[in-house]
Amino acid sequence: MGKKHSLLKTVLAATAALYATNTAIDYHAKEKNLCSTAKGDFYDFKYGRIYYTRQGQGAPLLLLHNLDTISSGYEWSKILKKIEKDHTVYTLDLLGCGRSDKPSLTYTNFLYVQLLTSFIQDVIGEKTNVVTSADASSIAIMANQMNPDLFDQIILINPSDIHQMKMETNRLQIAIKNILFAPLVGTALYNFYVSEDHIRSIFDKKYLSRPLQDNKKFTDLYYQSAHIHKSNGRFLYASKKCSYTNVDVTRAITDKDNLHIIESTDRKKAISIAEEYVKKNHAIDVTYISNSKLLPMLEVPDQCLKIIQNYLA
Repeated sequence: MGKKHSLLKTVLAATAALYATNTAIDYHAKEKNLCSTAKGDFYDFKYGRIYYTRQGQGAPLLLLHNLDTISSGYEWSKILKKIEKDHTVYTLDLLGCGRSDKPSLTYTNFLYVQLLTSFIQDVIGEKTNVVTSADASSIAIMANQMNPDLFDQIILINPSDIHQMKMETNRLQIAIKNILFAPLVGTALYNFYVSEDHIRSIFDKKYLSRPLQDNKKFTDLYYQSAHIHKSNGRFLYASKKCSYTNVDVTRAITDKDNLHIIESTDRKKAISIAEEYVKKNHAIDVTYISNSKLLPMLEVPDQCLKIIQNYLA
């Protein structure tokens, strides 16, 4: 009886400590107060409110940030002022990211295809150019396949590896997703992924080839963005980690003439990834960009913008 009582006390103490830690992290993230909604609006999508901005005049252009729970429309901030001179530019925070809602559900590629399609139909209201970043590439590719009348040119910046997108969810990943969905343990694991130290590590190893002059500003933005709506970003994090957002895009790219790729040469496997797309469709044009990794729109914005403008001309 004594051993059981002692074990219960230990479990309760650990649970209380975990809850206190999660609460403290959430409070610390809010202190930065960097992610404003004052310059944008909200679109009521069927699964939640979507934060978006609209600025400029001209042919519509929608910018989709990387599909990562730490990402948001801030990803485009270094090119936004310049590109809005020629286009009506829309940015949005994808469901589960940034200032948009982060509902408790399993996030899939088709969910985001529905979001993209609905947003273009209900908010933009006409055929649209789209620029995507990294893992968001498959969203635009599949939406273009299902609703080609909605899209003009689609530019994929560092799109995902075709082979990785084919990976399917297995039993182990289903179990991992259930753990990450759990309120206390899932929140703690999520908070490790979106900790300040880990976000800095992501920037150093994956996002950038060298630190930005305003590197701290962006790591702080990404940190707070990941913690808006407390730990609910873990639902997208779990879904993506366990391959629920994956989709085989092979058939969706084979017969399209409006797809273009910007590929960063400092990115691992950059050339082979781009070549796989071209093998499936020789009409896909690739422009390589130097001195950058996953996010050239932050690292070499002028160079990146020039290529985008060339494709949209």
